[in-house]
Amino acid sequence: MASAPPAYKPRPLKNLFTANGCWADLLEAGGLRQIEVESISKMLACGTSILGVKHYTCGNEHCPHVKYLCNTCHCRACPSCGKKSTDQWIAVQNVNAN
Repeated sequence: MASAPPAYKPRPLKNLFTANGCWADLLEAGGLRQIEVESISKMLACGTSILGVKHYTCGNEHCPHVKYLCNTCHCRACPSCGKKSTDQWIAVQNVNAN
């Protein structure tokens, strides 16, 4: 039996941008560079079904386990994706330095 993906809990920065229509107000006011709009839009879509969902099932056809994983944005402006990328870069630099 397939189950729906669990409700995604937005990250704190997402809450700041989406609270009381803040991001919509900023977009309407204008004055933002295109790269800023793209980066924030990617960050807001990160980890949601907007960017697509991967569907994993058990190899056993009789097993009811299903897992849904929402795609991430891979944007360095995103607190989650940017931190992962930075941590990976630091690890590579530490290996190269030794």
